This record gives sequence, C-alpha cells and structure tokens, in this order.
Amino acid sequence: MFYRFLTIFKYGFFDGPQDLAAQGYSGGDKMSPKQFAVMGIIFVLIVAASVLLRKAKKEKLFAVYKFLAIFMPVLEAVKIAFSTYHDLHHGEHFNAGGILPLYTCSMLLYFLPFVVWGKGWIKRTSTAFFASIGLVAGLTNFVYLSAANWYPIFTFGGLYSVIFHAAIVFVGMSLLITGQYVPSRETVADAMVPVLIFGAIVIPANFIIKSFPEYSYVDYMLLMDANGFVPAVSDFFIEHHVQLLFSLIMLLVAYPLAAALTVLAETGIIRLVGIFRGRSGGTEESPDPDQTEPGT
Repeated sequence: MFYRFLTIFKYGFFDGPQDLAAQGYSGGDKMSPKQFAVMGIIFVLIVAASVLLRKAKKEKLFAVYKFLAIFMPVLEAVKIAFSTYHDLHHGEHFNAGGILPLYTCSMLLYFLPFVVWGKGWIKRTSTAFFASIGLVAGLTNFVYLSAANWYPIFTFGGLYSVIFHAAIVFVGMSLLITGQYVPSRETVADAMVPVLIFGAIVIPANFIIKSFPEYSYVDYMLLMDANGFVPAVSDFFIEHHVQLLFSLIMLLVAYPLAAALTVLAETGIIRLVGIFRGRSGGTEESPDPDQTEPGT
C-alpha cells in the first residue's frame, strides 16, 4: 500500500510530455481513482470555502477573485514557457493546440478581471458566464481532465490543469453559494455575451491554425468538431465543406442550451435548499442588495 502511494511521485515534477512518455506514462491518471479522489477533495474544499465566505463581507470574497485574476495569467505564462521549452528542447514545432489559451475554460483569464473591476453590462455578463457556462466547463474537466493524457496529476503540467479548473469552478460555485449571483431567465442571454465575444475570435483562429497539417488536431472551444463528440455529425459537415456551419451551430445552439440547462439545474437546487432549510427550522436570509449583482 505504501509503495503504491510512493508511485504517484515517480515522475520528475517538471518533466515534459515527451520525457514522461519515454518513461512509460500513457495517460494512466485520466479518469482514474487517483484523479477522482483529488478532484473530489478539491470540490469539497471549494464548497466548504464558498459556504464560509457566505458569512464574510463581499470584500473578502472579491479579494480572492482579485488574487486569482492576477495569479492565473502569471501561472498561464509560466505554463506556456514550460511547454515551449520542452517543445524546443525536443525539436518539435510550436504546440499551438496545447499552448494558446483559446478554450472555454481559458475565458477565466480574460473575463474574471471584469467581474472584479468591471462595471455595468460587462461585469454583469461576465459574472453570469462564470455562474453558468464557466462552471460547467470547469466541472467537466473535473471528470474528463484532458491534461492527464500527457501529464500525471502530481507533476507541474498535471497540477497546473487541476489548479486552473479548480479556479474557474471556485469562481462559479462561490458566486452562487454566497448569493453574489442569483440565476434567472436573463442569465442565459447574459452568459452568452462573453461566449460570443470570445467565439468571434476563436472561430477564425480555429480555421487559420487548423489549416496547417501539424495542427489538424486543434479544436478551440469545441467549435470545429466538438473534439470528436458524435463524429458522424461533425464528419458530415466536414465532408460537405460546411465546417463553419457546424461551428456556428455549436456556438449559437449548443452553448445557449448548455447555459439554459445549467440555469434550470441551479434554480432547482436553490429551491430545494430553501425547502430543506425551511423544514429544518432554518430561515432564509434575504440577500444583501449590496452583495447581489444588479439585474440578477
């Protein structure tokens, strides 16, 4: 048992994917008991921290957001430098698909500052994104941690991905649990504003970068072939040379649908919690108007 525990540290912490593959790592941590244990512990800690922050002043919660808004871009820059070093060291081309932060979860880097320092519609829509689509994107990686294809969890590459997705889940979860954001019918439309802004950049980036044979695997925001999901559908659009139509369907149909289902689930959970609190003798606290996002 002790030996099995030690094997989680058998790879060099800063080993790149090429070195790890040479040492025999082939994605064994992906969707493994180890991954689910780590992600489960992190999820519990996120919920516990959010519950504790519910009683704290708004400034304390936003101090955490400010830290993440500064720290995560720095960590992302370190990760890009780390990956680029290993690519150059092994004589490989620039890993555009793995390095450029153009995925849905990457929106944490660009829109969290608007939650912290923004005002008006940009603050409102960015907040709605994190409380819905961003939360789903982060939680998806709690289950399907794609970085574990190349990095064991207890290496820099693996922990970077764990930390990054934990951050976006924390933002979304804490906004909801602390009452800083209350989902409503307007949430779907609001959440789609950052997605459409980012998608307008990502769609042309997908087509340009994917035009190079070495980057045929690129699929930012799942807008090219949904990462192979339902291949018969995405292949149809590719074969008939209407790939852009598939991208638009993903952006204008799949994303709003995901947002709508998320809001529906969140609203149901909030109501169930309210019923439970009422039956257990608790009293529903009226949200502090100074701590709730306007328009929510």
